[in-house]
Amino acid sequence: MNADDSRPGLMDGWLRAVVLVVVVAGSFVEVSLPHRQYGLLVDLFALAAVGVVGASAVLGSEAAETLARQRERLEQQPQPQPPSSAEAPVCRFVNGPAVQQPRPQPPKPKPFLRERPTDLSVPRFGEGARAQGYPWQLPERTVQNGIAADEATVGAFTIRAASVIGPGHRCAQPAEPRQDSYRIGRSRDSRYAIVAVADGVSSAAWSDVGSTTASSRAVTLLRERIDAVGFDKLDAEEVFGRIAESVAGQAAARGVDSSQVSTVLITAVVAEPDANGVAEAWIGWLGDSSAWLLDPQRPLWLFSSGEAKDRAAAVVSNEVAGRLPDTAHLARGHYVRLAPGAALALVTDGIGDAWADQEGNVNAYFANAWRAPVPATRFTADVGFDAPQCLDDRTAVVVWNGGRS
Repeated sequence: MNADDSRPGLMDGWLRAVVLVVVVAGSFVEVSLPHRQYGLLVDLFALAAVGVVGASAVLGSEAAETLARQRERLEQQPQPQPPSSAEAPVCRFVNGPAVQQPRPQPPKPKPFLRERPTDLSVPRFGEGARAQGYPWQLPERTVQNGIAADEATVGAFTIRAASVIGPGHRCAQPAEPRQDSYRIGRSRDSRYAIVAVADGVSSAAWSDVGSTTASSRAVTLLRERIDAVGFDKLDAEEVFGRIAESVAGQAAARGVDSSQVSTVLITAVVAEPDANGVAEAWIGWLGDSSAWLLDPQRPLWLFSSGEAKDRAAAVVSNEVAGRLPDTAHLARGHYVRLAPGAALALVTDGIGDAWADQEGNVNAYFANAWRAPVPATRFTADVGFDAPQCLDDRTAVVVWNGGRS
């Protein structure tokens, strides 16, 4: 504390002391003089004045001492330093007015890679398909979802179903719709499980409409035919002929040729197991979608029904001999039997072609993975598998025969 700063405080203290002495002395003189005119009243006021002045002097001196201590503490504290150049406000003066300096910009995010790592949640075979890693695009028109899945129980049967748009359709510019479709259902008394799987022909502009119509109409019509003629008298040509009428109606409603809604179709009706746990199934088909059987004792899916492709040919053709709505008369049907624990799968060629390839291990993987029912999410991930040259839509509906308990 500097001497110059303490001098006013000392002078104030001396001045208050002198005033106090003068007042006290004057008061006693007034009280002691014989010529007092007001007696006791004067004595009381004089003594009160002495008290007030004394209290003021004491409080004033304490306040001065407190102020002095505060000043001393402030002087002992470190003074704030001016900000460094890194912390200084980002502005400078140019010819008078302040100009804000440009602040450093954060780095720009790197663009997404054209190819992403393959999704490890789906099974991968060999080196996979290049298109599997491309971003998913959307078609120009509103279409059905890119992925559909279901699970259900009908009597003794457990059902899983999934349809996933293929890499070749979802990464195109613009993308194409999922041309596969499926429906699952049951009879009114739940004695029969009903399944339909359709695959729109790629060259048809409205094939997704055709496949959706065909699968939906098939389940509805087969339920009606079971009630009308019975399970033992289902006729593929009759059933597919009536389905073709509905598909052709969709073309007419859009003002396009019937070839623009072309689709193939495979259906199945699985009857409740007999006393030995064996279930009989009727399968009707038109085109290259296929039905496969899995014996729990054998680690392979075995081809059962559908238009088989010539694997011995140098180039495997995707052309189909039969399709809806134009060649419904080519539909075929037959009955098969499912032992307890066996499974029946209806699949489009996006899966069937991979299963038919005896050189790969795709069939063996699915035989082990689907030996028993799996959660619908796992089933869907399997349907979305990654394999070389497998770019088409994939759809599978599997019915496991639980037999009789």
